[in-house]
Amino acid sequence: MDQSNKNNYVQSERDYFANIEDYFQQSSSSYSEKMHAFSRFVPRQALSYFLARNEVFQKIVPMHGSILDFGIYRGASLFTWHQLSAIYEPYNHLRKIIGFDSFTGFSQLHPEDAAAADNSFPLKQQGAMEFAGGAEELARGVALCDMNRPLGHVAKVHIEVGALPESVDKYLNEHPETIIALANFGLGLYAPTKAILERIKPRLQRGSILLFEELNQAMWPGETQALFEVFGAGNVHLQRVPYCPHLSWMTVEGSLS
Repeated sequence: MDQSNKNNYVQSERDYFANIEDYFQQSSSSYSEKMHAFSRFVPRQALSYFLARNEVFQKIVPMHGSILDFGIYRGASLFTWHQLSAIYEPYNHLRKIIGFDSFTGFSQLHPEDAAAADNSFPLKQQGAMEFAGGAEELARGVALCDMNRPLGHVAKVHIEVGALPESVDKYLNEHPETIIALANFGLGLYAPTKAILERIKPRLQRGSILLFEELNQAMWPGETQALFEVFGAGNVHLQRVPYCPHLSWMTVEGSLS
């Protein structure tokens, strides 16, 4: 709930979020027991994101190529891809998962990002959602997950730290072999989203999936504008699942020239 607009929640939901952490901390179970019963503690909203990403991931299992995740913040999407890859394709050591983030919070907002409801959401400002020490914390998590992954000695996840889109340029220049099966956008902002879409377009294949977290949302108009400017309305066909309203995706079809 800390990352959401609290005005979207009714009082009972606010009460749930105010009490669920204490319930988790005060539970008599061990860590292992809690994780086996994780549905006791995980909000339905978080489960819906995981299930939606699971559906998207299954679509790329037969596809060759890497996963690029832009704006990983605390790793919700990045670690979902990591875990699902270990489950669905345990021996696909060529599937790389690259997470991009500066960990310094939102970059500069542009006029295309302005929305009437901005004043009701204090997190929408430059520098918000900073994650100090985030790169090191997530890297430790990746190392732990690798201990419990087939072929865990072969690196799969890489975290590229730096401002966007410059860090994307750096990675693609260093890895000209990169083909994209899935690109996940969690930026919400016009300028970096548009710049990244332009840079990855030559690395997409027919069937590549572009997954977005803030399309068609009044709070984040820049992401929608960026997508339509780069691909054009005639090439955008968005899909979604009924239980997770925020996530939507398009499958690349035909020529991108």
